[in-house]
Amino acid sequence: MTVLAGIAQNVMIVVLADFLDSVLAYFSAANSDGNIKSILVLICAYVGLQLFVWAEPNLFEWFRMKCQIQMRRYCNDVLLDKYSKIKYCYTEDDETQNLIERVMPQAEDKLTECFCCYLDIAGFIIKVAGILVILANATVWTALVVFLCAAPLFILAIKSGRATYETAKEVTQLQRQAEYYSDVAAGKEFAYERKLFKYGDFINAKWKERYDVARKTKLRTGIKWYVKSKMASVFTAIIGILSTIVLINPVLNGEMTVGLYISLVGAIYEFIKVMAWDFMEDIDWLTNTKEYMKDYNSFLDLEEDKEESGKDIFREEFKSLEFQNVSFHYPNSERYVLNGISFTIEANKRYCIVGTNGSGKTTIVKLILGLYDDYQGKILLNGRDVKEYRRAEIGKICSAVLQDFSRYSLSVRDNILLGGLKYNRKIDDAELSGIVSEVGLQSEVKKLKQGMDTVLGSHFKDGQDFSGGQWQRLTIARNLAGDSKIVFFDEPTAALDPIAERNFYQSLQFISNLKTTVVISHRLAVTRHSDMIYVVCDGAIGESGTFEELMERRGDFFEMYESQKVWYDEGTKRYSECY
Repeated sequence: MTVLAGIAQNVMIVVLADFLDSVLAYFSAANSDGNIKSILVLICAYVGLQLFVWAEPNLFEWFRMKCQIQMRRYCNDVLLDKYSKIKYCYTEDDETQNLIERVMPQAEDKLTECFCCYLDIAGFIIKVAGILVILANATVWTALVVFLCAAPLFILAIKSGRATYETAKEVTQLQRQAEYYSDVAAGKEFAYERKLFKYGDFINAKWKERYDVARKTKLRTGIKWYVKSKMASVFTAIIGILSTIVLINPVLNGEMTVGLYISLVGAIYEFIKVMAWDFMEDIDWLTNTKEYMKDYNSFLDLEEDKEESGKDIFREEFKSLEFQNVSFHYPNSERYVLNGISFTIEANKRYCIVGTNGSGKTTIVKLILGLYDDYQGKILLNGRDVKEYRRAEIGKICSAVLQDFSRYSLSVRDNILLGGLKYNRKIDDAELSGIVSEVGLQSEVKKLKQGMDTVLGSHFKDGQDFSGGQWQRLTIARNLAGDSKIVFFDEPTAALDPIAERNFYQSLQFISNLKTTVVISHRLAVTRHSDMIYVVCDGAIGESGTFEELMERRGDFFEMYESQKVWYDEGTKRYSECY
């Protein structure tokens, strides 16, 4: 349709010229016997072409919308699938997050726009080529001058598109910050403290500051290239006007008919208008989206967590997990978070890994779960390097309850069943009820309007919320729904009150009877009943032993415990009762 529309525009020039010449001939005294039928045929042809040219943009817009809908489905499949597979390290890398922020929002619009720009430019080239051919038949040099005048506009449009996208890249970080402040100012999860502390104006000012800097940066770039392109357009318009004046001479010499001259003049002015606005905009957009496509392909080239061939660990009984002289630093950082750390976790025992904030405790879990694999040293599973096993299988043997666990606005049932998906486990209602009972949520679930099928959270109609402790118990239930052999608890009681903490320890005691548990914390109350305590200092194991052994040594653990003793002296007896 684009090709036909371009050809139609050129045919209309010839038809209009023939029509004007035929009319002039018909009314000329020398040619009074002109054929009225040929004039009517030309009129019909011109009207038909005009109707097609008029209808083409509307049909094109319909096809564009259809293409955009299909592209949205494609982008959701491709981009979301890719995002779910990229390595975890990218989620903690600022540059990659900026890249993702540029690529994912309105991806279908940008890709569709790129495709449509190619079509528009193709149609424009066909139109221009036709005009130049017709002009060349009259005066070659006029066609050459018009063509050369288009070159500066083309170059300026390319530079403008690149500059626009580079500016967009430059302000991505500011836009991310502005969007975050926008979420804080309007997001539901911040509503309570927003009302409590009345910080709306403060956050709005921060949003406005980032937004204005990004807006003004974009505006300066836009004005700069707009002025340049329009100055070039004025120059092109002057050349076009001069060309129409020069074409009068071939008409007077009989080298060009009056009809062709009038038709060409109209075409040249249309050409100038399209060059100055539509073509420049299309080239600018095309260059912009071409730069976007570089980012799009860079995103698709991000390394994924691939399924490697290897052993199936579920054919073996879990016996031990061992770190041997493991060192690790995060990407884009040279500081080692772990520095030659070594320790062993054996099956059916309770462990605690303690240390100050920033000592590397959480990083240990990330390495075990396979979130990072570019470490030095060895991590052994049943005496063999974990890299011999498929990463997905390593993920199945381990699960974790994190301090900032996720709260899903799904039913109670679905919130628990999520934990069994990667194991392809089918959990019936009886087993599900047993899990709910084991974590102490049975009475709370019975109080809900629809029991296990009640949607949690306040995002949807009739949703009911849990307290922080209840959500954490639900997270534990999610882990019980899986078939993992080891469960890591990363700072599990940091946000709990004493009663909720006591309830957590009761649940922990139950889980410890079923699985190997590793509690990572800077709060030491839980350590009293561990089979082994590892004290992490500066990325290595500073001390290890039972609670009694570490207290007798009067080392780092003793000092940490004594400094916290005032927090839980009176509660120690209550904690002991849980066991």
